[in-house]
Amino acid sequence: MRVGRQKKACVARKYEMFGTRARSRAYNVSMNTAQSRQQLPALTSLRYLAAVWVAVFHAQAMRAFFGPEWFQPIAMVGYLGVSFFFVLSGFILVYTYADRAVSLREFWQLRFARIYPAFLFSLLLTAPGFFYVCLKLDVAKTVPEWIWPAAHLKIAAITTLALVQTWIPQNSMAWHMPTWSLSNEAFFYLLFPFLLPAFGRLSRKQLVAILPVGFAFGLLVTVLYRALNPDGALALNSHAIAPWQYFVKFNPILRLPEFLMGMACGVLFLRSTPNRRWAWPLILGGVAMVAVAATVLHRNPFLLLHAAVVGPAFAAIVYGVALKPAAGELLENSFFVLLGDVSYSFYLLHPLVISAYVAFFHDAAGSLRRQNPLWFLLPIATITVISFLVYRFIEQPMRRVLRPKRKEKAQQIELATALADPAGVTN
Repeated sequence: MRVGRQKKACVARKYEMFGTRARSRAYNVSMNTAQSRQQLPALTSLRYLAAVWVAVFHAQAMRAFFGPEWFQPIAMVGYLGVSFFFVLSGFILVYTYADRAVSLREFWQLRFARIYPAFLFSLLLTAPGFFYVCLKLDVAKTVPEWIWPAAHLKIAAITTLALVQTWIPQNSMAWHMPTWSLSNEAFFYLLFPFLLPAFGRLSRKQLVAILPVGFAFGLLVTVLYRALNPDGALALNSHAIAPWQYFVKFNPILRLPEFLMGMACGVLFLRSTPNRRWAWPLILGGVAMVAVAATVLHRNPFLLLHAAVVGPAFAAIVYGVALKPAAGELLENSFFVLLGDVSYSFYLLHPLVISAYVAFFHDAAGSLRRQNPLWFLLPIATITVISFLVYRFIEQPMRRVLRPKRKEKAQQIELATALADPAGVTN
C-alpha cells in the first residue's frame, strides 16, 4: 500500500500544476489573480494587423504587389510582424497561465489543439505543389528555398509534420514556408512551463533588463555574422540559400529572446497597477522605434539581420495596448476581435491566395498594374473570408475535440489562449 501511495505521489509531482508553482514560489508581490483578470481583446485585433503586414511583405517578395514608393518601405519589413507575434505570445501566455493551476499535459494539449488542426490543413493544401516541384521540376530554378528539402524529401516531410524543421537551417522553408514560425513557437511552448516559475523569481529590475539584453543580442548576432561572414558571397544575395543566415533568422534558440521579452513584460504587467497614462507614450514610442528600424532596413536589409532588435519596440506596443488606452476601444470592437481570431489561418493561407492574384497585378506583357494599395484590399478580403471559414469549420471544432476533457478546466483557461498564437507568427 505504501509503495502504491509513493508511486501516485511521484506521478502527481510529475504533473504538478506549473501555474500554481509559479505563484507559490515566486509571485510574492501584488498581482492580479487569475480569476479577476480582464480579457484583452485589443491585443487579439492587433494580431490581424500584424498578419496583414506579413502578407504585404510576401506580396512584394512574390512580385505580385509593390504599391507606391511611400508604401514599399512598410512592405519591405513586413516580416517583422512575425517578431511581433513572438513577443505577443510570451506576454499573453504569462497573462493567461500565471497564478492558474494547469498541468504540463493539459497545457501542451491545449497548445496542440490550438495550432495543429489549421497547420495540418495548410500542409494538405500545399502538399501537391511542394511534392510536385521537388519530384518533377528543377528546384533550383523554380523554388530555390526547397533545394535541400528536395534532396532530403522524407526528412523534410517528417520534420515539418513534427514542427521541428527549423532545427535544420536549410530545411526551414520546407513544404509550407510560413510554418517555420510554428516550429519556433512549438519550442517556446515546450519551454514555457519551466520558464514561468523562473521568471516569477526575477526582480523588477531583472525583468526590465531582459529588454535591452534582447536588443543587444540581436545586434551582436548581426555584428558577428557580418564580421565572420560564414556564408561568403552568398550573404549578399537575397535569392541564395545562405545556411548560416538561415540559422540566424529561423533557429528557435536564436529567436527565443523575442519570446522572453514578451514574457518579461507579461510578468511586469501583472505585478503592476495599471496606469492608462502610460498607454499612448508606450504605443507611440514603440511605433517610432519600429519606424526607425524600417527606415534603416529599407536602406540596407542586411544591416540588422536579427529581429530581436525590434523586440523592445513591440513589447512597448503590447504593454501599452494592454493598458487599454483612451480611444483604443475601436480595437475592442467585436468585428476587429473576430479578425484577430481568424488571423492564425490568415497567416497560414495568405501565400496561396496571393499567388493566385499574381496575374491580376500584371498585364499581358508582364508589367505591373493596379499598384494602388486599395487594389490590394481585394486579396486581403479574399484571404480573410477563407480564413473565417477555416476558423469556423476546422479550428473551432477540432479545438473542442482535442482539448482536455477534465471538467471545465479547458474552458476556464480558454479565456485568452487564442491571443497567444502566431499568425507565429512566422516571414
